[in-house]
Amino acid sequence: MRRGVKAVRGRTPNGLSLGALMTSQAATRRQGGLAEAEVEERLAAFLDSTGLFRVFRQMMGRALWRPCPAAGRVRADVLVLASRGGLQAGWRAGPILFEVKRPGRPIGPGLCQLMDYLACAWRLPNGIEILPAFGFLFPADKQHGALASVMAQNRVGTCRLRGDELTLWCGEQRIVTVGTPGPGHGDGTLRVGQVCVGAKFGAR
Repeated sequence: MRRGVKAVRGRTPNGLSLGALMTSQAATRRQGGLAEAEVEERLAAFLDSTGLFRVFRQMMGRALWRPCPAAGRVRADVLVLASRGGLQAGWRAGPILFEVKRPGRPIGPGLCQLMDYLACAWRLPNGIEILPAFGFLFPADKQHGALASVMAQNRVGTCRLRGDELTLWCGEQRIVTVGTPGPGHGDGTLRVGQVCVGAKFGAR
């Protein structure tokens, strides 16, 4: 894992189609041999290619509260802020944090990590610290039932690339779908779904 903050520019060096690699469960099984760093590279390159986000990798943060003595400085895989194009396209829900897992691995540890990371402040290259609005585990499928309810209440979710679109779910709710630019278009597409999740408090 690389240290420090790195803004992503351009496609992956090998020019592979991101969508073609992650379109089905069969594709996920084929990716089982990929290292986590390779999966992170593909996700970051896809997000950067849309022109809708500023993409940062290996972000350093600090816990705002310490549930155990080990809590302190932490590092997240990918964090994105909406660009002017992203804001104009409709994303105004705030920064998004992504945690990458090796394909085929259980999602439990990554979801717990995301819940911890949403209670952290993350430092941008200009020194400003920000709080993410959502955290997503990549690649992972949409969840259902009791687990989905817990995820929605904590504003953590899953996301997966299919074709040239990345869909982000928070529990059973689709938060947003991001697509790559079409021929002759500068920015990608963005279809915002249900972003008002995690608003309940107390008795259900």
